[in-house]
Amino acid sequence: MVPDSKSTLQRAIRSLIDKAEKKISTLEQWDKRLSMIRLLLFIGGIALLFLVAQYQNSLLFYIILTLFVASFIAIASYHRRISDSKKRFRLLKKIKEEHLARMQLDWDRIPDATEAHLSSPAGHPYSEDFNITGNHSLIQLIDTAIYPGGTGRLKQWLLKEEPQLSKISERQKLAKELKPMIEFRDKLRINAEETKSQATPDDWTMEQLLVWLDKPSDTRYGLAMTILTALSLINITLGILFLVGVLKPYVIFTFVLYLVVYNFNSHKVDGLFEAAYQMDKLLSRFSSILLYLENYPFKESSALKAFLHSFQDSESKPSRFLSKVARLSAAASSQKNDILWFLLNATVPWDLYFSYKLDKYKVELKPKLSAWLDKFYDLEALCSLSHFAWLNPHYRFEQPVQTGSPAEAFKAEALGHPLIPEGQKVTNDLAIDDVGNLILLTGSNMAGKSTFLRTVGINLCLCFAGGPVNADSFKTIPFRLFSSINVKDSLDRGLSHFYAEVKRLRKLLDELGSDHTYPLFFFVDEIYRGTNNRERFRGSTAFLKQVAGRNGIGMVTTHDLELAQLEEEIPQLSNWHFEETIEGGKMSFEYKLKPGPCPTTNALKIMQMEGLPV
Repeated sequence: MVPDSKSTLQRAIRSLIDKAEKKISTLEQWDKRLSMIRLLLFIGGIALLFLVAQYQNSLLFYIILTLFVASFIAIASYHRRISDSKKRFRLLKKIKEEHLARMQLDWDRIPDATEAHLSSPAGHPYSEDFNITGNHSLIQLIDTAIYPGGTGRLKQWLLKEEPQLSKISERQKLAKELKPMIEFRDKLRINAEETKSQATPDDWTMEQLLVWLDKPSDTRYGLAMTILTALSLINITLGILFLVGVLKPYVIFTFVLYLVVYNFNSHKVDGLFEAAYQMDKLLSRFSSILLYLENYPFKESSALKAFLHSFQDSESKPSRFLSKVARLSAAASSQKNDILWFLLNATVPWDLYFSYKLDKYKVELKPKLSAWLDKFYDLEALCSLSHFAWLNPHYRFEQPVQTGSPAEAFKAEALGHPLIPEGQKVTNDLAIDDVGNLILLTGSNMAGKSTFLRTVGINLCLCFAGGPVNADSFKTIPFRLFSSINVKDSLDRGLSHFYAEVKRLRKLLDELGSDHTYPLFFFVDEIYRGTNNRERFRGSTAFLKQVAGRNGIGMVTTHDLELAQLEEEIPQLSNWHFEETIEGGKMSFEYKLKPGPCPTTNALKIMQMEGLPV
């Protein structure tokens, strides 16, 4: 059942969508009116100017012309603001509709998965098994980042193989502060959406700009600048003296020498305009985000203010650097006009000077832009986590504990899977006393064993990323995570399913035996399912004895009920199960975790219900 606070939040979001629709409707009406007003003003103004011109009254003509132009510019400006406002309200409506879709797990209305959402690092210990990546995955559900760097940062946190306690603590503190800041997050995303929508296929990306800024320059400007500046001054002096009749046209000789020297150094300005143009275009678009963060009134005691210090510090704030970019771009734009470019460069070494300035500015801008982007990508990822928490008010932020009694290894109450709709979700409690313990899960087909493994795993990932967990309470020490749940065969490598599983379990043992500060929390679903009953039982028995008592905690599911007897031989092993009931030819599942081995099986019953011979 959906908690009341979540239902209340859904109603509030629907109300905001309705208000946005009404605002858009009003703005569209104004848009149409202003279009008509502009047309009438233009026709009327031209007609009036034509009539006044007949009277040959210059003063009146210019007064009316001035009023006409001023009025038309004012209305056009107001019309543009109306259009911009309409566009922003449409973006806001779209964002709020996405909020509802994410709350309801309505995948048809959640933004499609990108390549970053679908791809998984080769050999990663858990990403696909816990539905962190892939279609309809956790990252697709919670990612609200507009820039690939923000998505990449969130993915990096969720797939971090070894938790970093200090980072987790910092992220949770910032995400908690961001959680109620709905307007801040929405405006930041609207700015990012508008910025991204203006990009064209030929534009550089931020990463390309950083690569260009980081590229070392082997160009030496000193001698060329000195010679050309001197020749330029001589040309100007001799030219003036020739024009006033003091000297003969000696300027021709020095001008030819100037052109020779300039041509010899022309390679030093190659790409000047393109680089300055791309940098100005990219940063002028991104400026709406930079300036929004620079001018946002964070509280003095705010953790976010300290976190985003590089945007608001007087020495490094973006506005100081953006104005320099604009000036350099304006100077370099002379290359677009052949006549102006020739006149400027024939008089002074214009391109060489601004190429030199741009080369120097790269050194100054690179660390600043890297710092802004690094913080912005972090901020986008934090907004995703905080937004996920806001949409699910019953989820909790819980930090891993470094030390504690053995009874504090792992304990969760009302633990649920965030990718299961609230109306279908069944939560469970789980407590694991100490490192070295094993949970052996038995149960019938479709009873919920595999889902429970994923439920524990995905919540550990969320916790270690700094996000909220789907539980009433959640306590854990730091773990490395490893899973063998959805093992796939590999046709190109000639691996059967069984051999792929064997290799996966071999890697698990290697991880378990490695010298790490943090223990390994591992999950194995249907151990050795790809071989016959006798060999599966022998192999599973040996495996469980091998991993028990080591530097880790394990959850293993199996159909082999005989393995439950190992509880007598392995003191660290405990039996738990899921079961089902069949009444009137219909099967129902409770999905509740219960102590002890499973007392029933259902394979033959399922075959019989489907009309197969048993």
